[in-house]
Amino acid sequence: MKLSKILAVLALAICTENKAQNYLNYNVGNAHSHNDYMQEIPFWQAYYANFGSIEADVFLVQGKLWVAHTEKELSPERTLESLYLDNISKQIKQNKGSIYPDTGKKLQLLIDIKQDYKTSLAALITALKKYPEITGNPGIKIVITGGRPQPDDFKNYPSYLYFDGDLDKIYTADQLKRIGMFSADLPGLVQWNGKGIPRDEETGKIKAAVEKAHTQQKPMRFYGAPDFPNAWVNLMDMGVDYINTDHIPDLKKFMNTIPRNFYKNPKEYTTYRPTYKTDGMSKKVKNVILLIPDGTSLPQYYAAFTANKGKLNVFNMKATGLSKTNSSNAYITDSAPGSTAFATGVKTKNTFVGVDDSGKALAQIPDIIAAKGMASGLISTGDVTDATPADFYAHSDNRNSSERILKDFATSKTKILIGGPTSGLTPETEQKLKEAKIEIFHDLKSAAKINNRTLIIDPLASQRISSGRGNWLGDAFDLTLNDLKSNKKGFFMMVEASQTDGGGHSNNIEQLVTELLDFDQVVGKAMKFADENKETLVVVVGDHETGGLTLLDGSLKEGWVFGHFSTNDHTSIPSSVFAYGPNSKEFTGLFENTEIFNKILAAYGIKR
Repeated sequence: MKLSKILAVLALAICTENKAQNYLNYNVGNAHSHNDYMQEIPFWQAYYANFGSIEADVFLVQGKLWVAHTEKELSPERTLESLYLDNISKQIKQNKGSIYPDTGKKLQLLIDIKQDYKTSLAALITALKKYPEITGNPGIKIVITGGRPQPDDFKNYPSYLYFDGDLDKIYTADQLKRIGMFSADLPGLVQWNGKGIPRDEETGKIKAAVEKAHTQQKPMRFYGAPDFPNAWVNLMDMGVDYINTDHIPDLKKFMNTIPRNFYKNPKEYTTYRPTYKTDGMSKKVKNVILLIPDGTSLPQYYAAFTANKGKLNVFNMKATGLSKTNSSNAYITDSAPGSTAFATGVKTKNTFVGVDDSGKALAQIPDIIAAKGMASGLISTGDVTDATPADFYAHSDNRNSSERILKDFATSKTKILIGGPTSGLTPETEQKLKEAKIEIFHDLKSAAKINNRTLIIDPLASQRISSGRGNWLGDAFDLTLNDLKSNKKGFFMMVEASQTDGGGHSNNIEQLVTELLDFDQVVGKAMKFADENKETLVVVVGDHETGGLTLLDGSLKEGWVFGHFSTNDHTSIPSSVFAYGPNSKEFTGLFENTEIFNKILAAYGIKR
């Protein structure tokens, strides 16, 4: 390979890596409040958003600079001094010399001269004489745009004034010192409207402009740029320093959440390679493993798939479908009726656990199959009385009644319950469980082998993967499977990854992805067992979607993903369904979440 080609390959690799890290270099300091004076609260809205740049258009009227977009909007109450200079001065004094309380933050005031620059600048200089705390402050940069002097005349103006640069001009070293930044008209350069990505030649033009500014060690801004998340992402990707916006709250939230919306996976794993020998066959099964990644649907899976460089065990399942998640009394479900539908085949109200709309107890899978001599085990990375595991063993019209819920385990036919700590384990509850001859362990390692009905409450279960939970979920799966598979009549196992839901609620893509990748490795274990056993059906389905996740950028090659959440709560988006093993084809298409229950019983050959 020629040296030029080697260098090109290396440059591409560096560019891709830089692209991944580039997003993390942006914050609200890169935000520019375009035509700020048109905001409902000029200056203050952008200031309290910690924006790095604010723009004001000015007209010279009666010797003073009035702020407006056009002459028709001029008003004597809206001057540069009253809207901006007075307020900047006030904040500098309040913060003891700094514009922002954080002394490292700076503010650029971009003043757009709409009339004759000579008279306007003279008026500006006169006004600024009253504000030495501004003109002598290294944290404030005043940049003149619009009407402005020729570069040869820069030296004739006070050193505290900087000027907006023109990329088509060549500046001397001294002139360049007076350039505050470079600006260019984006619609005049490319036709890209902010949707999708620019064409290659358009990307080249934008990057060339940015590079020209950066070569001169100056920041770059485009005016007329589209103003919404996809456009912001692309402009950031191309290295644009100041992102124009008329939507201060939206860009503020977007910039502030970049660290939680970006994740790069430090270590990928190899997925299990299925044999597909029994996949899709029409025959009764002895065992069903139901795997529930709480709060997930296709966006969450694809985020994890991207982070693991294009590999995911669940995506190796050929049978796929969609589960409608609404509860009986709401378009958007919570986890309680969400998995009650899986456990009982009945839709119920939000917050109801294992009961119908009237509060009447419903028959759950563990109790139903116990009549056939089969055993059941439930695992969760959350509180053992959380809605999802509780739906399979308890009956309550309030998912928060932890003590009452845990007491129901005493009378449930479920053999094994494993999860995190709960306030429901009171002395009275513990006594009732012991009377039911249930062995109680307070960590997973203590239960090296299961003999009788068992409750394991392990603090480690409730830790996040990022906080050191390690292989806890996989170990809990192995422990439970080793016991249940010895039952010759068959078994049912439910495994919940509860903290994927937490990642959606907290809008934290790292938590979401790391929890889902941990869960997916258990999916691989279940598929491997299904191939070895040949009588096991594996079903993967979320009880609902959480966060309204969209994926804005990512790299399957590099294993990073950049997302955006629309809410911190559940949504009505149908949950993705995946199935592997005998009868897996029954889980295709769009169906009610209650059908998960019906299809599982049908796979067992149990009629209801």
